[in-house]
Amino acid sequence: MDIGFVYSQKDPRQTKARDFVHEFVKKRGILARVFEAHSDVESPTLIIDGVTIKDQRRKPREETPRMYPSIKDIAEALERHTWSL
Repeated sequence: MDIGFVYSQKDPRQTKARDFVHEFVKKRGILARVFEAHSDVESPTLIIDGVTIKDQRRKPREETPRMYPSIKDIAEALERHTWSL
C-alpha cells in the first residue's frame, strides 16, 4: 500500500496526524510506504493508493475550523482500505 500525506509542519494538529499515520501502520503491521510532503495547507491531504481524502471547502466555517481529515477520519480510511486489500 502507498500512503501519501501532505501537511503543514507549522500546525501541531497536522504533525500529530502525521505521527498517527506512522504509528497506525507500524502497530498494525501494514506493509506500506508512507510518503510525506510539506506545504502551507489549512488541512492535511491523505492519499491511499491514489485515492485522495482532503477538505473540499474553499472557506472555513469558523475562525479555528476543525481539521479534516481528522485523526479519526484518517484511521477509518486506513482501516477500510486495509480490509479491502
